[in-house]
Amino acid sequence: MKTAFAKLDDASEFSSIAAANSQTSAIGVTATTTAKAGSYKLEVTNLATAQRSSSNSFTKADESLNTGHPFNISFSLHSGQAQTIEVTDDSPLGVVRAINQAKVGVEAQLLNTGDPQAPYVIVVSGATGTKSDFTLTADANQLDFSNKLSSADDARLKLNGLTISRSSNHVSDLIEGVTLDLLSVTSGSATIDLSRQTTSIKDGVKGLVTAYNDLETTLKELGNSKSKVEQVGGALVGDSLLQSIRSQVRRYITEDSSTKSGNLAVKAARDIGLSFDRNGQLQLDESKFDNALQSNFDEVVKAFTAGTNNKSIYSPSPAGIAGDAVVKLDKMLRTTGIVATQVDSANSQIEAYKAQLTKLDDRMTKLLERYTQQFSLMDSVVGNSASVRAGLKNSFSNMTSSN
Repeated sequence: MKTAFAKLDDASEFSSIAAANSQTSAIGVTATTTAKAGSYKLEVTNLATAQRSSSNSFTKADESLNTGHPFNISFSLHSGQAQTIEVTDDSPLGVVRAINQAKVGVEAQLLNTGDPQAPYVIVVSGATGTKSDFTLTADANQLDFSNKLSSADDARLKLNGLTISRSSNHVSDLIEGVTLDLLSVTSGSATIDLSRQTTSIKDGVKGLVTAYNDLETTLKELGNSKSKVEQVGGALVGDSLLQSIRSQVRRYITEDSSTKSGNLAVKAARDIGLSFDRNGQLQLDESKFDNALQSNFDEVVKAFTAGTNNKSIYSPSPAGIAGDAVVKLDKMLRTTGIVATQVDSANSQIEAYKAQLTKLDDRMTKLLERYTQQFSLMDSVVGNSASVRAGLKNSFSNMTSSN
């Protein structure tokens, strides 16, 4: 039961939005737990790009660019205030290390182009977006970054006809709960459909139904004096523990949620189709369940999970139907819970019974010894009596013969 409830106690486990788009090669779409069902038209007209500038070429990676002396590089981001990058090693490798260690928002690499005369080139790359353009100017005459390989630019797209720009091709703030990865320019408009999927949620609720009914079967067999289940059948006949567990677990399902929705559309598990039949079996009305998810999805999530994820079982905050049940069942199953307490009590009784049996065995042993002694004495008396009888019989026989 605890495991079954645990599969329904996080809002993330109700993540039921499936995302699809008509141009998967141009756009990657990922839906999170906060996404809403809907359909969108998205057109990508331009991808975000980063500025990439290269230096002049060098014959060796460690050649001197300033006759062995340190020099400075002036760096400016988007025409902002210039920053000074100190280069203590005046080789191309030294320049790359100095730029990267400065952490000014660009990355430098030393590439080998394969040119037979001067194969080494420093390439500096910035972030994407128009506000990430930069300038680099070196004090050393033998270092020049004026060759621009690509320019910084924003991504431009249209969502349902609305023109939008972003500095990155990774867009997570446009559609609620949806992350877009722009891979290429689209061919016209791509269609993005966000549809709600309820199969996994229904499977979780069905798992809860199965778990409860299995528990009920177990409780009945433990309390059935005519049970045919070997060893454990009828083991707890008349024990109040069975009814206590049954009552508590049923309440976890029948009581109102501690985080029921404000409009009271979903107050308890019964509002999504969970109920008990006359035989005490838990059942699910799938039609009612489907309707609840379709009409009041957010309320269902809140009622079961409090709308939160990864809650601690030690948190005092209301956690919803499933979350509260996990906490209570965990307490029940702890070493201080009612099950362990009952086990300890039963073991104590067993030890007491063993002690009583030992005392009884001692009494029976002593009683056997006393009876054995009494029997021996009686046997001796009977033997003596038989001897006297035989003697008297002989005497009377002799007397009769004499007469």
